[in-house]
Amino acid sequence: MKQFGIGNKKFISKQAMQGTFMLFLACCFLSGMQACTNDRWEVNRQTTAAEQPVQFVSQSELIAGSSHEQIRSYLHYYSPVIFKQANEYDDNHKGHDWITNFNFDQDNYLANNKENWSDELKKYVNQGEHPDWQIRPTLYSAAIRFYDQSLQTNSIILLYHVYHAKQRYEIHDWERIEIRIDNVHGGPGSGEEINYVVITRHSLHNAREYPDPDLNFMTTSAGKHVMIWQADWDFNPFNPSQGELHFVEESWSDITALDANNATAKVDINNEGKSRFHYIFVDQSDTEATSFWKAQAIQNDNASSLASGKDQYSGVPMSEVKRITYELQDLADIIPTHLDPANWKDDLSINMVTPVTDENGTLEVSTGVTTFYYTALDTQDPDEDRKGYIRKHWFWGVYIYGTEGDNFYSELGPEPWFQHFYFAHNGTQGDGSVEDELENRGIFLGKEEYANWNTSDGGFDGRWVQLFPD
Repeated sequence: MKQFGIGNKKFISKQAMQGTFMLFLACCFLSGMQACTNDRWEVNRQTTAAEQPVQFVSQSELIAGSSHEQIRSYLHYYSPVIFKQANEYDDNHKGHDWITNFNFDQDNYLANNKENWSDELKKYVNQGEHPDWQIRPTLYSAAIRFYDQSLQTNSIILLYHVYHAKQRYEIHDWERIEIRIDNVHGGPGSGEEINYVVITRHSLHNAREYPDPDLNFMTTSAGKHVMIWQADWDFNPFNPSQGELHFVEESWSDITALDANNATAKVDINNEGKSRFHYIFVDQSDTEATSFWKAQAIQNDNASSLASGKDQYSGVPMSEVKRITYELQDLADIIPTHLDPANWKDDLSINMVTPVTDENGTLEVSTGVTTFYYTALDTQDPDEDRKGYIRKHWFWGVYIYGTEGDNFYSELGPEPWFQHFYFAHNGTQGDGSVEDELENRGIFLGKEEYANWNTSDGGFDGRWVQLFPD
């Protein structure tokens, strides 16, 4: 788990430094004691024995039918290939359209991400400064596995947040890719079926059901990677911009021909037609894909050569497209930062019935009613109002499928929200009303017959689980 706080102050529990803590925690649960918590968090907590689940099943343990390795394999298998437009119109903006990670500057502080990206990235790219930085393009991910009684299928919903430190004048970018897979049995590539893909275009949850002409894939022996186009970081009133996502409408054979002919790097995207791109980002775990694209990881010594330096109007041949690897990390890596008012503001309480631990089992968020902060802080803008994971509709599934801007947070109930609530869409589009969505367009995990979904029938709520080594 990456540690965040003010400056170099690490935001991590004191218990994490105690070698016997996990044994002690286990004793607490077995004896019915109140969960042990960090004293820094205690001021925001109201834990009682009544709030603990009757039968506690740790998400850090393997669940029958969905081991951590199996969950990771699904996230890798269906990870996207991203064709990224750049708008790096001068030397001061080289690398601005790189995907990166929340802690690229290694200062364990999120509120200055936009400032450092705006003012210091050029020094990293052009002068080789900040040798401690780790750009590490990252998609923050989670897998939600459940049994859908209405469709009689084991399903898994895969979430990928494509992280950028800056979107025009705003901090952090929040575009996500969501993929539902049905008929899940065993590992990926064993007969499961893609149901839908949803992508973010600002406030639109743009959806396609498989098969669809807009859903095209790079298929390798290790994966089936949906091809997505992403706009540049800046604003343009006439063209796609500010990181919005679109479906690539060209087949994989079209893409390979484009590459083989060293043609101008343009692809058809939904609603827009031919659109330029200057970067290709591919999951580093698929060696066949990375080999095909000859993709590299960004390092201090190759950063300058992997920065496009092209504006959005400049077409480049495929040979000049920068091919870069990304890694998968966890949404749950960032959840503990939402406890810290140095990184976020505005509070929201959640009833945590399952703790968040790091990959080694060290406690990071305890059980009980917990106060999180959800609005991003920005050192350059005190009025910043962008919402983080804890208050993202796609994090809870409370959005109208295929519709612009509508959501139904009210269905999460009064605070504290239940940790394992999630509305799982079924891949059908209705009339846009909340009533129709709830009745006909999915199931509400955590309610009624799905009250214990995450601890039964192979259920797994990966939004709160750290799977990938940091």
